Amino acid sequence: MKKEFAENLWVVEDEKFSVGVLQIGSRMTIIRLKVGELFVHSPIALSKTIKDSIDSIGRPKFIIEPNTMHHLFLKQFYNEYTDAELYIVHGLRKKLPDLPNAKDLVDRLDYPWNNEIKQHHVKRIPRLEEVVFFHPQTKTLTLTDLAFYITAHKPLFTRLFFRLKGVYDKFGPSRIFKHFILKNKSEFKKSVDYILAWDFERIIISWKTYREEWKTYIYRCI
Repeated sequence: MKKEFAENLWVVEDEKFSVGVLQIGSRMTIIRLKVGELFVHSPIALSKTIKDSIDSIGRPKFIIEPNTMHHLFLKQFYNEYTDAELYIVHGLRKKLPDLPNAKDLVDRLDYPWNNEIKQHHVKRIPRLEEVVFFHPQTKTLTLTDLAFYITAHKPLFTRLFFRLKGVYDKFGPSRIFKHFILKNKSEFKKSVDYILAWDFERIIISWKTYREEWKTYIYRCI
């Protein structure tokens, strides 16, 4: 399902996607740059319906895999759009060694989208290596696994699982993130402060969009 989130920004969702018995859905974000090129964040499975939705917007130019966990459909997506440029976090090179043309996402490099999209490689989460993005035109911050928000429309077992992780009907990081992924709170806080300096009004995460009280809730990461 494609939803126009703001001018030149869409989310495309697969609500049926499951990990084992957990039906959690999946989502990618698409930004159309000023020259018409598409910036695709965290590709999802390409059904015919989803591919048609993407093609109705334009042709992907930049494919972004923003952390070490969201890569299940990267090869399928890249094989369909082979003329696109692929950018990944460094930790994915071990998981996906057969993508030699992929480029690393590293802060302070001169990327083709720098004039329209800002990014930050979050500090001290080495197992996740998440890079977050900010689109000033729409004042939208895009995260992946830094925060979750699972609500009542999910199946019962999924709700129970994420309640145990501390993110059922709450926006914020999971208990697993806080206790096992986050390695240095003071360094991580520097990243949170850097992100909060961006003038965003809404947040896109992997399974829901969040708008309310974002400044309060993002500090749950600390």
